[in-house]
Amino acid sequence: MLRRLLLLTSLLLTCGQTFAADWQLPPDKGILERDSVAAILKGNDYPEMTGYRKKIDYIDFDSFGQQFTQVVVTLTPDKPRLHNGRKLVVVGGEPGSEYAMDFLETPEGKEGPGIWLAKRGVTFIALTRVGRWNFFAKDGTGSWKDIPIESRMPIFNRQQKAPWTTADFDLKASSGKPATSGDSDVYRFPKQGTVLYNQMLAATPLTYLTGYTKAIQHVLPQRERDQSYLLYWGMSTGGAFLYPLAKYVKPDGYLGWGTSSTGLAYVYRKAKQGDFSTPYTQTALRLRERGMDDFIYYTKELDNDTRQRWWQGALKDPRFKSGEDAPMQFNVAALTETALRLWLSDFLPAEYRQRGLGGFIQDMLEPSFPPAALKDLAVLDMNGTLDEAIPPKTVDAHREAMEPYARKYRVTRVRDFHHYLYTQDSIKTVGSLWLRHIDSGYFDRDSGNAAK
Repeated sequence: MLRRLLLLTSLLLTCGQTFAADWQLPPDKGILERDSVAAILKGNDYPEMTGYRKKIDYIDFDSFGQQFTQVVVTLTPDKPRLHNGRKLVVVGGEPGSEYAMDFLETPEGKEGPGIWLAKRGVTFIALTRVGRWNFFAKDGTGSWKDIPIESRMPIFNRQQKAPWTTADFDLKASSGKPATSGDSDVYRFPKQGTVLYNQMLAATPLTYLTGYTKAIQHVLPQRERDQSYLLYWGMSTGGAFLYPLAKYVKPDGYLGWGTSSTGLAYVYRKAKQGDFSTPYTQTALRLRERGMDDFIYYTKELDNDTRQRWWQGALKDPRFKSGEDAPMQFNVAALTETALRLWLSDFLPAEYRQRGLGGFIQDMLEPSFPPAALKDLAVLDMNGTLDEAIPPKTVDAHREAMEPYARKYRVTRVRDFHHYLYTQDSIKTVGSLWLRHIDSGYFDRDSGNAAK
């Protein structure tokens, strides 16, 4: 019997090695071609290995004189996957017009990348920026499905008694201009003197980072952090906040898929293309509605029936962008305006005035820059060759600005993949690439001859 078991184990290991040899990690700036994608989908290099538990936490805090509630969704595997003796943990920063639950469920109602990782032993921490969770959702999922998209505005804390109404904001439109990754047709602005105005003004880049920091420290207190191999993944605009977050909670490295960069990288890329107007863009207190025209922009490859069906799932998302545009795009004018309006407000606590107006404005600009902590970290920047929001040329330009700040930087592309991980095939492909890069030692400081 023992001999049979040993033989069976040997055969299984041999099969596993054969599958692993069917595809290799591309070199830096290389492309994972269609045949390698097919090998990943056909094989089972990273099978499900465990169940998991889901937990939703609400963390109340004050920032710039206003109340906020940070929401964090954690998927904890029953059996953790280890790397160098520490449990693997991935923190996901949500995309531009979505929220944490998008990591759990795709628009078509299937399992998202967070669950894919959790079933393979990776603890997944899904962060939602303040304002993006609907505390009035009856099922407790934060879904926005029951609030009409034309009246959605950020809901910043769980003490709020009712959704906002048209008495709280003004509507502006751009005369039918179609949505792109960086623009919208419909804009909403809070009315001055309303509670919504005060809260949107106080929802600064530093407020987002404060919420993120409190969420991670809640889920991973220092003892847990010391036993964890922590990697950040900012999906789309999420990257613009997970990069500066390293100053407050330092990870072991950066995963990437469709990941935006810092404001510095963004404004450099625009300038390289001959556009020097980005710093002057007026985005302070602005909300962009991301409606059906935006969804079409990212799903052009779908037939109309499928798109309409997925749109119903996407309506659970906030479907708006607000305070993240200014720091992500380095809109210096908007950041300065926000600082000045806060400084002149009657609700800014005295503690924020201690460094004077100059220090206050400097603090407002800081999250747009790469943090010093990046110098110890490896960055993996992955995208599809058909990425609608961050195409290869954009990735390369971002790299030029960011690579000098990182310990190591690597770009990987996947042939014919798009921006979002909407399908099960795309999730399996990207998830397998992530785990293979981790196993290769790419993020390890003492990796020696590991992939560079």
